[in-house]
Amino acid sequence: MTRDEQGADASEPRESDEPNGPGNPGAREPVAHAITTAEEKSEQALARVTQEREPRWRIRVRGRWLLLAYAIVLAAVIVLAVAAHSNTLLPGDLPGARELQENRSPILFGLMYFVSLVGFPVQSTVLVVFALLILWLLHLRLEALFLALSLLADVLGGILKMVVGRHRPTPNLVNVFQQIQQPSFPSGHTLHYTVFYGFLLFVVLTNFKSSWPRNTIAIILALLILLVGPSRVYLGEHWPTDVLGGYLIGGLCLVPLIAGYLWAKDHIVITTSPLWIHRIPPQIQPVAPDNE
Repeated sequence: MTRDEQGADASEPRESDEPNGPGNPGAREPVAHAITTAEEKSEQALARVTQEREPRWRIRVRGRWLLLAYAIVLAAVIVLAVAAHSNTLLPGDLPGARELQENRSPILFGLMYFVSLVGFPVQSTVLVVFALLILWLLHLRLEALFLALSLLADVLGGILKMVVGRHRPTPNLVNVFQQIQQPSFPSGHTLHYTVFYGFLLFVVLTNFKSSWPRNTIAIILALLILLVGPSRVYLGEHWPTDVLGGYLIGGLCLVPLIAGYLWAKDHIVITTSPLWIHRIPPQIQPVAPDNE
């Protein structure tokens, strides 16, 4: 190559040597990209705000409906308790109990007897201690604490029994398997099963992944809750309205118990060293640095 050719090559303008002025399309591309990125971030932020506001609105509405339902159930319990205090028999008690007792199948009797049997003091104490021990060994200590708190419902049931003072079914009206001297309203078995086994069912469903052992335990707990009421009437130890009161009062106790557990799960932790209950410090979300 001659010197003239080299000079000609040096004098030709190159694309990389052109100034990045406003008229250069390559200079406009980063600016356009930055604007597009900013618009996308703005839209994403707006979508997140809208998404956060919508669940809160729904939660408030759902909370009002739950509070209304809770008040209605509480009012129904009060009316039922007053009626049970004033009358030994309420409408539907006698025909409902006799209708349920018509089937005297040995299989049905054995099932009803077993469902009720595990709710008497000795058997119930063994099962309570066993459940609490299992939860503690599985490091579900907060769940064990609230499961123990569920036993306060039994205290409430005992107080209501003394206040209402309703007589139990008698052999001249229905078939009575075992005569019990304690007052009848509400059904202590039904109240205990609804709160204790109801909370245990909630723990099993929310803390363990779906598997055949977990699902089997959940089905057994659900069946105990569903069958304890009919079993008490079938054995002639309660009137149907006693059982209804047990379910309703149990539900009134179970709802705040689960709500308190969910709150505590986010705010406290149970340890094996003093102090045993520690408050969880609030988590501060780190701000991601801007890479732009």
